[in-house]
Amino acid sequence: MTKLFEDNKSSEQSEQFTALKISTWLVSYMSDLLEIEPDEVDVETTFARFGLDSSAAVILTGDLGTWLGKEIEPTVMYDYPTIAKLAEYVAEES
Repeated sequence: MTKLFEDNKSSEQSEQFTALKISTWLVSYMSDLLEIEPDEVDVETTFARFGLDSSAAVILTGDLGTWLGKEIEPTVMYDYPTIAKLAEYVAEES
């Protein structure tokens, strides 16, 4: 393994996933999913209002978990039903 690769791996593992970073990722994700501009995604709007159903919740939390490098249960979207609330919860758990 090269020194550069080891340094990159180390910095990735120590990266802090703040609520802002997670929220930004979620806004981008929702923007792509809904085919709208990121500034049209309100972080206080519920996922249900965006039209996400349980299958979309499974996919979103799976993709978010992959990005974060940890498993996220799809049911958290019911406990934290907005981008802002979900991002804050996930950041606290990271």
